[in-house]
Amino acid sequence: MIMDLIATAKRATDGAPMCLWSKGNYQYEIEVFKSDYFTESDNFTCDYFDAKSKFEDMAENGLLTLPMPPQNNNGI
Repeated sequence: MIMDLIATAKRATDGAPMCLWSKGNYQYEIEVFKSDYFTESDNFTCDYFDAKSKFEDMAENGLLTLPMPPQNNNGI
């Protein structure tokens, strides 16, 4: 299964890094990296805007980092 990274942030409750992944077909996963050896995941089905809103609610100050889109050789 190919998963696309939507956004990253730090969790408001403890500052743990987390990622929002799209699995396709309205399936999303929020993954929280609690340590080098343990992650916590929440899988759910909804539309993109609901998934992003849920992720923003968990994020520290609602701040998200969105991945850079791919660039061509001209830097565009």
